[in-house]
Amino acid sequence: MSETVNNDASSKHYEWLIEIMKDAEETTHDDNQVKGPAFPRVPSTVREIQQNRDCYDPSVVSIGPYHHGNTKLKETEKLKETYAREFVKDRKKLTPEIVEAVLSIAKNSYLEDARRDFNDEQLAKMMFVDGCFILQFMRCLNAENEDLKMSEQQIFHVKRDLLLLENQLPFEVLHSLGGMRYENASDLNKIINNFISLHIRSSSKPIPKWIWVALTSLGLVMIPIILPLFVIACCCFCLWICSTPFVLRFIGEKLLGKSVSLDWSPPPPSEEKSGTRDDEPQPAHPPPTRKEKSGKRDDERQPAHLLELLYYKSMYHYSESNHKKAAKGSRGHCLYYSAKNLKKVGILFGARWTGAITDVKFKSSIFWGTLKVPPIIIDESTKSLLLNLVAYETSAALDQLWVSSYICFMDSLIDDAKDVKELRSNGIIINYLGADQKVANLFNDMGKSMTHDTAAYNDIKIKINKQCESTVKRWVYEWKVTYFSDPWTIITVLAASFGLALTATQTYYTRYPPGK
Repeated sequence: MSETVNNDASSKHYEWLIEIMKDAEETTHDDNQVKGPAFPRVPSTVREIQQNRDCYDPSVVSIGPYHHGNTKLKETEKLKETYAREFVKDRKKLTPEIVEAVLSIAKNSYLEDARRDFNDEQLAKMMFVDGCFILQFMRCLNAENEDLKMSEQQIFHVKRDLLLLENQLPFEVLHSLGGMRYENASDLNKIINNFISLHIRSSSKPIPKWIWVALTSLGLVMIPIILPLFVIACCCFCLWICSTPFVLRFIGEKLLGKSVSLDWSPPPPSEEKSGTRDDEPQPAHPPPTRKEKSGKRDDERQPAHLLELLYYKSMYHYSESNHKKAAKGSRGHCLYYSAKNLKKVGILFGARWTGAITDVKFKSSIFWGTLKVPPIIIDESTKSLLLNLVAYETSAALDQLWVSSYICFMDSLIDDAKDVKELRSNGIIINYLGADQKVANLFNDMGKSMTHDTAAYNDIKIKINKQCESTVKRWVYEWKVTYFSDPWTIITVLAASFGLALTATQTYYTRYPPGK
């Protein structure tokens, strides 16, 4: 069939059609090959937005070839070499093979126009120095007694710069260089995990003050009773441990340290590759036995770079309900109510303590509803970090725009400082930026230029809009706020109700005495 088309096209001098057919055949043959570099630049459509341009460029340190040689970043170049020397000091594993491996990885990772300005020796040195700098910086952050030789402001900006899309180093390079200092991969993974956990999300749920007071009071009362029993229990436990080899081995593994993984969630298989139907729920994690084109299982894969690791640890959360597809011909639902307006119709807010900040849940009850959103830390680096995550998912052509959709969802909840105050008072926003209006401006500015997945949070928006349209639930909440908002109001209402009931009873018996 293709030969017939080619012959017909040749007779009519349709050379452009012949070229298209050839390209199509070559594309078909090359489907199983790795396509393109893993380190693209920020897409021009994203970078062209005027108010966001500064968010994509490093402020104190350049990593990789894209911003190497920037005169504004010269101060940190000498410091990078100092960090590299500290990292490799007293290490005997440095071999030419490591440098060759690092160079080979770099050549396959960056765009050709960026590599063209560097010969092999320069590129290898860049990868080595930058990689050692990153690892030493993370190691010093993880160790309290290490001197970073930086001011607090410099440390803040370095942490920001290490998570820019155009400022990334191949993760394989970090892994190869980390092997010089860490014989156990778990030690390397631990410092990387600790660094990633410093960003975006709040990692631990605070314990309410009343719980501490209650536990302290209970402890003071129970100490005379519990202390003797506790001593006896400890002695029995120690005897049991010593006599049980299996338990001893188990405790030994815990004390010596179990293998630490990067704990990241690669994307689930797409519908085309997995062959699943639209109506079949897909797992948050891919099946561990599924093989990738690289021949590695998903649980053995490494992220391309630190920004991708952050994306799948803190942002990505597969949820069938949060990305429930809208009907054909529909653009999905919009959320028209801000946080303060949602509160007026009986929708309460709460913090959802989960791994991904995009994992939003809504639960509706008879009289009111609860919207639970994972806490997010807002500071000077948040805008840059979120926009670089958006640039990553845009350049990676992901099926679902998690970060973009999350920003748009938060923008719909926030109109002004009152909305931020409502979310902050419920533990959803942890504000280190300053005034609440600054946080509102941050999300409003980002939301203006954001293209989001119209199916994102569709199921949640439907439920919220349905709640807002319910007159009964609005009346119930207004009654609750008016008459049952605080103890004194409740007492007043009960006293008034009791007085009215007493007056009505007295009037009834006055008019209809019991003896008549």
